[in-house]
This record gives sequence, structure tokens and C-alpha cells, in this order.
Amino acid sequence: MTRLTTSPWQLMKLWQDELNRDPLNPLSKSDESGVVGGDWTPAIDIKEEADRYVLHADIPGVEPDKIELSMEDGMLTIKGEKKHEVTENKEGYKRVERSYGSFYRRFSLPDNTDPELIKASGKDGVLEVIIPKVEAKKSRKIEIQPKRNG
Repeated sequence: MTRLTTSPWQLMKLWQDELNRDPLNPLSKSDESGVVGGDWTPAIDIKEEADRYVLHADIPGVEPDKIELSMEDGMLTIKGEKKHEVTENKEGYKRVERSYGSFYRRFSLPDNTDPELIKASGKDGVLEVIIPKVEAKKSRKIEIQPKRNG
């Protein structure tokens, strides 16, 4: 019998991946926003309020002007890169736990938002994106006219 050794952290990662999996897409390993990419993934909170959506993204070590925020075809995209600080340790012991590299997140926005009204600001490593709600477009009934011959 082969004995497998697994750390509790590996089990937690597997469990988290399973929780994040889209049940309608067995190949999915990303969150419900559809796209997660890059070398690391910033933590993001999204809150719905009566008149707006508020998104907070933890992106420490990245200046707000180095973050690219865009909106296209109903998808809000956040991407950028956190540079690795190069340090030399002459004692031969080094431990790096902070994440570095590129990041990429996309979120599908509801129809009741207007890309022209989105505002963003950054402070203390937190990006805040305000997405105001607009009145949803109402459907309208179209009367069908009888076709006239002739």
C-alpha cells in the first residue's frame, strides 16, 4: 500500500478550489465572475447597496496609477502587476510569503449599470470602485399592425 502525505494546507486549497468551481462547467477553476488570471489573485469584496455596487480590491504594493481598470461589453476588468522586491540574504535563509507578479480579474456587471458613471480610487493598498445603478430599461409592447394587401 502506498502512503500519501498531504499537508493540511494542500487539503484546504483543494477544498477552496472545489468551492469556487462552477457546477455548470466542470472545467472551471475560477470564481463566479468567470475569469481569474495571473500570478496571484487579489481578494475582492463586492457589496450591493440600494443605489450602487461597491467593489473593494486588496492590491497592496501597487500604486493606483499602475492598475488598469476597464469596462467593455458588460465586463469590468482589473489588471496590473506587483513588482518583486529583490533582496539579498547572505546567511542563506530566505522566506517569501508575499505574492508578486501580474493579476487579472473580470466581473460581469448587471444590466442596470452605466459604464460611463463608474468611478475608482485607491488608498492604503485598497482599490475602491463605485458602480452606480441606473434605472433598468423597461420593455415595451410593440403593436402588430395587420398587413394590407395591395
